[in-house]
Amino acid sequence: MHISEGILNSEILVAGWVVSGAISAYALYKMNSQEIPKVAMLTSLFFIGSFVHIPVGPTSVHLLFSGLIGAIGGVSGFLAIFIALFFQALLYGFGGIGVLGVNTLIIAGPAVLLWYFLKPKITTNLNFVSFVGGFLPVFFSVLLLVGVLILNSVHLDYAVYMIFLFNLPLMIIEGLISLMALKFIMRYRPNFL
Repeated sequence: MHISEGILNSEILVAGWVVSGAISAYALYKMNSQEIPKVAMLTSLFFIGSFVHIPVGPTSVHLLFSGLIGAIGGVSGFLAIFIALFFQALLYGFGGIGVLGVNTLIIAGPAVLLWYFLKPKITTNLNFVSFVGGFLPVFFSVLLLVGVLILNSVHLDYAVYMIFLFNLPLMIIEGLISLMALKFIMRYRPNFL
């Protein structure tokens, strides 16, 4: 789900950096020293999860765990995804440093924003909220990805439809993973959320 270097125009890159930088700075400002291990754990969860590729048709998609990261980390989850994407760009060339702001906004933005609204409802309907909390961040990340590509005037109309279609199984898998993980956390460590 990473956008590679050289695809987006400079206006979109600058806007992505400004928004992602501001949210990351806010998350860093709000984070206390006790949250550092949690952010490190969420960073490693995203970093390692991105290496689990699921073959879908002629391509493959990879796990994001963005909904789970948003549920556990809140706004600190944005910072965790930013750090993980930075190291992936630096060490493996996934995405790139120039598009880091846009990639962070696409992946972390929906997760943090959705869990801001979903977290108060988790005690009323744990199963539904947990599944939707894993499914919808990936869904909206794909919509944002498609929107950025269309806004950038990339003439990849066929690819835009394929991006959504190939990520549909990933949305379901992410919803199920989120459901199982959050049920476990709510049962044994509810204060972790």
